[in-house]
Amino acid sequence: MKLTRQHVYELIDGEREYQDKRWTIETGARVVHSPEEWLVYIEDYVNEAKHIMSREAYGICEPKAMSIMRKIAAMAVCAMEQNGSTPRE
Repeated sequence: MKLTRQHVYELIDGEREYQDKRWTIETGARVVHSPEEWLVYIEDYVNEAKHIMSREAYGICEPKAMSIMRKIAAMAVCAMEQNGSTPRE
């Protein structure tokens, strides 16, 4: 299913809201992570998605992998929120 960019951003924003709520509940405060830490977390989720894609049947694994993709996108957004970024030139 193809989505509009606006819909994709809404999904990412919803995931960010979920993450903020979850992380605050678990830790009692919002923790700031370094770019290195964010890359490690993202890499772990990429590896999880690859594991699912390589071991589960087609038709079942894609929705799971895309759910992880949404999480990865939101983690990248949070990394930029916490550490800044520069615009593409």
